[in-house]
Amino acid sequence: MSDFFMNDKYRVLKCMATRQIPVNGETVVKLSQQEIADILDFAKPKVNTIIRELKDAGYIAQHSTRGKYSLTSKAMDALNTMSEMEAQA
Repeated sequence: MSDFFMNDKYRVLKCMATRQIPVNGETVVKLSQQEIADILDFAKPKVNTIIRELKDAGYIAQHSTRGKYSLTSKAMDALNTMSEMEAQA
């Protein structure tokens, strides 16, 4: 798991996690891939690839083609683990 996140995937996931909002009883990230790219100073195609990899690996779910995502429990566990690793470094 840590090898999967020792790169820009972690930055994208963390960016999404810090921008979650409650909408109709669920917690979602309402950012487009372009907005994520702008926040992280990445190219949009790079964010597109990373989001696809995160979805395929079960870390995020996409609810809309226009930037509505949710983080899975797997993602939250990974973020907690990575935060602990950062704190120890």
